[in-house]
Amino acid sequence: MATLTGLDILAREGCRRLQGLRVGLVTNPTAITRDRRHIISVLVDNGIRVTVLFGPEHGISGDHDETLRVADGVDPTTGLPVYSLFSDIERPTHEQLRDVDLLVFDIADVGMRYYTYTTTMVYCMQQAAGLNIRFMVLDRPNPITGAVVEGPVLDPAFRCLPAYFKTPTRHGMTPGELALLANAEYGIECDLQVVACEGWPRNLWFDETGLPWVNPSPNLRNLNQVTLYAVTAGLEFSQLSVGRGTESPFEVFGAPYIDGVALAQRLNGLPDLHLRFVPIEFTPSAHCFEAERCRGCFIFTNDRAKLRPVEANVRLACELVRMYPGKLDAMQSELLLGGPAIARAIQSGTEAQQIIDAWRPQLRDFTARREQYLLYAPATGRQPTHPDRGILE
Repeated sequence: MATLTGLDILAREGCRRLQGLRVGLVTNPTAITRDRRHIISVLVDNGIRVTVLFGPEHGISGDHDETLRVADGVDPTTGLPVYSLFSDIERPTHEQLRDVDLLVFDIADVGMRYYTYTTTMVYCMQQAAGLNIRFMVLDRPNPITGAVVEGPVLDPAFRCLPAYFKTPTRHGMTPGELALLANAEYGIECDLQVVACEGWPRNLWFDETGLPWVNPSPNLRNLNQVTLYAVTAGLEFSQLSVGRGTESPFEVFGAPYIDGVALAQRLNGLPDLHLRFVPIEFTPSAHCFEAERCRGCFIFTNDRAKLRPVEANVRLACELVRMYPGKLDAMQSELLLGGPAIARAIQSGTEAQQIIDAWRPQLRDFTARREQYLLYAPATGRQPTHPDRGILE
């Protein structure tokens, strides 16, 4: 059975669920059908009255990078206003939503808590709830499967754009499932509908779906980089280049203070990482150590199914702290790592396995709690059951 996204389902029905409504749209270039039609074209071609567009981090065009602010604009095809939700404001204003009956969210996620798009989704849900505007999520697969959950549950002291969901780092959920969780557990209570995917067992990787690839952001250019994202991204504020400004973001990491040969030898000696490390030198053109020669490693996985990237991130950080004391500053990455307790443990030289074992009780509790929000079963086994929650499948 072919995998179809929520947008594919909507298009197949001729967008009948949206007929007669004034629709606001939160989207970016990832919102395409299986035959590569963008959601704006799908809606307009079916006579839907789209009144306003909103763009997340990297903008509605998806090409804004290395910037803390994306400007408002106008869509060149439709002439509709485009409001940025990655600027001085992170939520649609009452004025921007004045001609909206239904706010639709369609953006692909990458399966990691600190990716900002689903936080933007929740902010929009909150605004919709306050104005009695209906909210619809057109669901998309989790590209690294929805079958694995790992990492620490976020410290509740952190609630910001890259650190919002009280979930483990790798949550194993889709945007629609996260919307159901947030609506029930964060007191939002908006009029929520999720148009679920078809033909997506939750243990399916993106390259097994047959869906076309669109870069979810400028520095995630293929599934391999998305798979390795959590291995390095959790340390990118810690005086470590993670390859931004190179041809291989998140597949390489390094710094001027690192001996790549020694580090690769050390990391390749760690058991059960399901990663291999190759010494490399590179000069990033942006972000940390811009224009400086860095030494470090190129990474690849030899078994993505067994790879646990969040655990690998902690083991990598602990080795760097031991090899280069005083150089790596894990405290600068605490909101990505999940909170100050994890960052302090890494910085103080705590054994990686002790850090990982400490988050397992909360991880077990979350995994049990998340079951009620799951829309998709694995390829084998019974389908998940859930009460009527306004879910459109």
